[in-house]
Amino acid sequence: MSFKRQNPNGRTLKMQQIPLFDRPDLNIISQQKNALHAAARACRLSREQILDRMNELASAHHIHLVSNGRLKMDTFEKWLNPNEKGRHMPMCALPVFCAVVGEISAINILALAVGAQVVGPEDLKLLKWAKAYFKARDARKEMRVIEGDLEL
Repeated sequence: MSFKRQNPNGRTLKMQQIPLFDRPDLNIISQQKNALHAAARACRLSREQILDRMNELASAHHIHLVSNGRLKMDTFEKWLNPNEKGRHMPMCALPVFCAVVGEISAINILALAVGAQVVGPEDLKLLKWAKAYFKARDARKEMRVIEGDLEL
Protein backbone atom coordinates (compact mmCIF):
# COMPACT_ATOMS: atom_id res chain seq x y z
CA MET A 1 0.00 0.00 0.00
CA SER A 2 1.37 3.43 -0.84
CA PHE A 3 0.09 6.96 -0.65
CA LYS A 4 1.35 10.38 -1.62
CA ARG A 5 2.04 13.33 0.62
CA GLN A 6 3.41 16.77 -0.07
CA ASN A 7 6.37 17.97 2.01
CA PRO A 8 6.84 21.63 3.07
CA ASN A 9 8.97 22.28 -0.04
CA GLY A 10 6.02 21.40 -2.27
CA ARG A 11 7.55 18.15 -3.52
CA THR A 12 5.33 15.10 -3.62
CA LEU A 13 6.68 12.19 -1.59
CA LYS A 14 5.60 8.63 -2.15
CA MET A 15 5.12 6.99 1.24
CA GLN A 16 4.93 3.22 1.59
CA GLN A 17 3.52 1.13 4.37
CA ILE A 18 5.76 -1.74 5.42
CA PRO A 19 4.19 -5.03 4.31
CA LEU A 20 3.00 -7.08 7.27
CA PHE A 21 4.42 -10.42 6.14
CA ASP A 22 7.40 -9.24 4.12
CA ARG A 23 9.57 -7.73 6.83
CA PRO A 24 12.59 -8.81 8.85
CA ASP A 25 12.15 -11.02 11.90
CA LEU A 26 10.46 -9.05 14.66
CA ASN A 27 11.86 -11.32 17.37
CA ILE A 28 15.02 -9.31 17.87
CA ILE A 29 16.07 -10.41 21.36
CA SER A 30 18.81 -12.76 20.17
CA GLN A 31 20.20 -10.21 17.69
CA GLN A 32 20.06 -7.47 20.28
CA LYS A 33 21.80 -9.54 22.95
CA ASN A 34 24.58 -10.32 20.46
CA ALA A 35 24.94 -6.63 19.63
CA LEU A 36 24.96 -5.64 23.32
CA HIS A 37 27.54 -8.31 24.12
CA ALA A 38 29.76 -7.22 21.22
CA ALA A 39 29.45 -3.53 22.13
CA ALA A 40 30.44 -4.23 25.75
CA ARG A 41 33.44 -6.31 24.61
CA ALA A 42 34.58 -3.64 22.14
CA CYS A 43 34.25 -0.85 24.69
CA ARG A 44 37.42 0.26 26.45
CA LEU A 45 35.57 0.08 29.79
CA SER A 46 35.29 -2.99 31.98
CA ARG A 47 31.86 -4.43 32.67
CA GLU A 48 32.04 -2.98 36.17
CA GLN A 49 32.80 0.47 34.77
CA ILE A 50 29.97 0.19 32.24
CA LEU A 51 27.60 -0.82 35.04
CA ASP A 52 28.71 2.05 37.30
CA ARG A 53 28.38 4.61 34.51
CA MET A 54 24.98 3.27 33.51
CA ASN A 55 23.75 3.61 37.09
CA GLU A 56 25.17 7.16 37.33
CA LEU A 57 23.70 8.25 34.00
CA ALA A 58 20.33 6.68 34.74
CA SER A 59 20.20 8.37 38.13
CA ALA A 60 21.10 11.76 36.63
CA HIS A 61 18.25 11.39 34.13
CA HIS A 62 15.74 9.87 36.57
CA ILE A 63 15.60 6.56 34.71
CA HIS A 64 14.83 3.38 36.64
CA LEU A 65 16.90 0.64 35.02
CA VAL A 66 15.41 -1.93 37.39
CA SER A 67 12.40 -1.71 39.67
CA ASN A 68 14.32 -2.27 42.89
CA GLY A 69 17.03 0.40 42.91
CA ARG A 70 20.43 0.20 41.23
CA LEU A 71 21.28 -2.21 38.44
CA LYS A 72 23.48 -5.04 39.75
CA MET A 73 26.11 -7.04 37.91
CA ASP A 74 24.18 -10.33 37.83
CA THR A 75 21.19 -8.70 36.09
CA PHE A 76 23.48 -6.74 33.76
CA GLU A 77 25.32 -9.95 32.75
CA LYS A 78 21.99 -11.67 32.01
CA TRP A 79 20.98 -8.76 29.79
CA LEU A 80 24.16 -9.16 27.75
CA ASN A 81 24.35 -12.96 27.66
CA PRO A 82 23.10 -14.27 24.29
CA ASN A 83 22.41 -17.67 25.89
CA GLU A 84 20.18 -16.21 28.63
CA LYS A 85 16.77 -16.27 26.95
CA GLY A 86 14.65 -15.22 29.93
CA ARG A 87 16.11 -11.80 30.72
CA HIS A 88 16.65 -8.92 28.34
CA MET A 89 17.48 -5.25 28.60
CA PRO A 90 14.39 -3.05 29.02
CA MET A 91 13.74 -0.29 26.52
CA CYS A 92 14.59 2.48 28.99
CA ALA A 93 18.06 0.98 29.61
CA LEU A 94 19.01 0.69 25.95
CA PRO A 95 19.86 4.37 25.29
CA VAL A 96 21.70 4.53 28.62
CA PHE A 97 23.85 1.54 27.65
CA CYS A 98 24.49 2.92 24.17
CA ALA A 99 25.49 6.32 25.58
CA VAL A 100 27.96 4.70 27.97
CA VAL A 101 29.64 2.39 25.45
CA GLY A 102 29.42 4.84 22.53
CA GLU A 103 27.80 2.31 20.19
CA ILE A 104 24.31 2.44 18.63
CA SER A 105 24.13 -0.94 16.88
CA ALA A 106 21.67 -2.33 19.46
CA ILE A 107 19.29 0.57 18.77
CA ASN A 108 19.72 0.01 15.05
CA ILE A 109 18.46 -3.56 15.44
CA LEU A 110 15.15 -2.14 16.69
CA ALA A 111 14.93 0.14 13.67
CA LEU A 112 15.87 -2.57 11.16
CA ALA A 113 13.01 -4.76 12.42
CA VAL A 114 10.54 -2.22 11.02
CA GLY A 115 12.42 -1.35 7.86
CA ALA A 116 14.22 1.74 9.17
CA GLN A 117 17.83 2.48 10.08
CA VAL A 118 19.53 4.61 12.70
CA VAL A 119 21.73 7.31 11.21
CA GLY A 120 24.82 8.53 13.03
CA PRO A 121 26.09 12.12 13.08
CA GLU A 122 28.34 11.79 10.01
CA ASP A 123 25.65 10.16 7.88
CA LEU A 124 23.18 12.77 9.08
CA LYS A 125 25.47 15.51 7.72
CA LEU A 126 25.57 13.70 4.38
CA LEU A 127 21.78 13.38 4.29
CA LYS A 128 21.38 17.10 5.06
CA TRP A 129 23.84 17.91 2.29
CA ALA A 130 21.93 15.67 -0.16
CA LYS A 131 18.62 17.32 0.70
CA ALA A 132 20.15 20.77 0.26
CA TYR A 133 21.72 19.67 -3.04
CA PHE A 134 18.40 18.46 -4.46
CA LYS A 135 16.61 21.55 -3.22
CA ALA A 136 19.18 23.73 -4.99
CA ARG A 137 18.94 21.57 -8.13
CA ASP A 138 15.16 21.97 -8.18
CA ALA A 139 15.54 25.72 -7.68
CA ARG A 140 17.95 25.90 -10.63
CA LYS A 141 15.44 24.03 -12.80
CA GLU A 142 12.72 26.45 -11.81
CA MET A 143 15.04 29.40 -12.55
CA ARG A 144 15.75 28.02 -16.06
CA VAL A 145 12.01 27.76 -16.73
CA ILE A 146 11.48 31.33 -15.56
CA GLU A 147 14.44 32.55 -17.62
CA GLY A 148 12.93 30.84 -20.67
CA ASP A 149 9.69 32.73 -20.07
CA LEU A 150 11.59 36.02 -19.73
CA GLU A 151 13.18 35.67 -23.17
CA LEU A 152 9.80 35.67 -24.95
